[in-house]
Amino acid sequence: MKNFSLLLLACMLCFANVVAQNVDSLMLKKHVYLLASDSLMGRGFGMRGGRMAAEYITRQFESAGLKPWEGKYIHPFIKTGMMIKTEGANIIGWVEGSDSLLKNEYIVLGAHYDHLGYMIEGSDTIVYNGADDNASGVASIIEIGRWLVQNRDKLKRSVILVAFDGEEAGLIGSSYMVKNNVIPIKQVKFMFSLDMVGMLGKYGGVDLVGNETLSEGDEFFYQLASMHDIKIKKTGSRIEPQTDTGPFGNAGVPSVHVFTSTVSPYHQPTDDANRLDYMGMAKIASFVSDVTVKLSNLESLKPENKFAKATADKNTFVTGISFGAGRAFHLYDDEFYQSKVGFAFDIGLYTQFRLSRSFDLQVEAKYLNYSTTHTYGKFRTHDIFVPVSMLYYLNGRSDSQLFPNLFLIWGGNYSYRLSTKVGDGTYSSANFKDHCYGLQFGLGFSIMNANIQMVRYSALSSIDRNVAANPNYFIFSIGVNF
Repeated sequence: MKNFSLLLLACMLCFANVVAQNVDSLMLKKHVYLLASDSLMGRGFGMRGGRMAAEYITRQFESAGLKPWEGKYIHPFIKTGMMIKTEGANIIGWVEGSDSLLKNEYIVLGAHYDHLGYMIEGSDTIVYNGADDNASGVASIIEIGRWLVQNRDKLKRSVILVAFDGEEAGLIGSSYMVKNNVIPIKQVKFMFSLDMVGMLGKYGGVDLVGNETLSEGDEFFYQLASMHDIKIKKTGSRIEPQTDTGPFGNAGVPSVHVFTSTVSPYHQPTDDANRLDYMGMAKIASFVSDVTVKLSNLESLKPENKFAKATADKNTFVTGISFGAGRAFHLYDDEFYQSKVGFAFDIGLYTQFRLSRSFDLQVEAKYLNYSTTHTYGKFRTHDIFVPVSMLYYLNGRSDSQLFPNLFLIWGGNYSYRLSTKVGDGTYSSANFKDHCYGLQFGLGFSIMNANIQMVRYSALSSIDRNVAANPNYFIFSIGVNF
């Protein structure tokens, strides 16, 4: 991004540090009052009010002059989970760039339009109108889109504007878009999520979380914000996982969450249209539209090196540490009984290799300790334990930080016995084999950076050279990704 300094210097000379607003605050206010009205019943995901909002946004995209993506604005999807199917839809319009080569690279401006819906308390219907969260962001991308259409000759790269559905239910719309390549994700060079941008005056600035995921992005954003007289409060190289930047960031796209904090009545019924700072919204929207034009004209848009490496590694494998506890017993194959149940625990490291959307290969290395009963007294062993498992995701692995991934577990394991003791030691530890092999099966789920697994391990052979005693254990484990 070697042209940043010259580009910004030229901008400063042209605009003398403060630029005119590109976006009309009255139009923003009109959109918010409509989208956050009681008649839309809180725009719940999969609800009638959400569909009404989608229809309104579609009409506004069309009237703004945005082109429909692949011939249509409404891109429906179905979210399936726990025997429930929910229909949602992303609304997509775009402005084609003017450069014959760069027009095939995309900048995405997104904002989710769903909110929390409503609840019934006695005879009262309480509507969560979600003016700041996130009618403010949707109104902004509509008007930014209108301005970009009017200034399309200034764009070299193409710009895609998306109103996402299902964000409040777990980033469902944005995750669907990325995973199903609704837009060619490899050609997306940058992403903005405008989520809660209606409180500039009260907050005293704007957060641009993720600005450092773009190469030289820190300096770039600070200088342009200064030209628009906007104070940047929070920044960083971390992608915000709880808004629609999450799936794009996980795919390696530099992504910035534009945000005026939770100083509004966040997730409260009082998040109403009369509370928003519309002049501040226009200021932010003008800043974003200006940034978009500048980014569309840069010679190259590249992710920051550390971010690029981290996301590449994350999409290939994840590692973590886990601790588990449960029950253990010996199954005596030649008898009609099993030993009394004892206590088992393990601790170790794991790596999950991403094979596809539905399958991971999990390799673990653990210290295992368990106790049970034996003919000669209490049995205790210390093992090095190496399970290798396939994980099958029942609904495909989701990048959402809020929606759990349910998976089945099956595979094989090897254990090496470090030491074994039975009773008072009169029964020699030499009677026990050093090596043991077995199978495992179980169930697990992951959410955010946590992995929860419930697994049954069964040895295929006896550990005792004199008696057919097959170790079995059931372990409940909690893992945390690094």
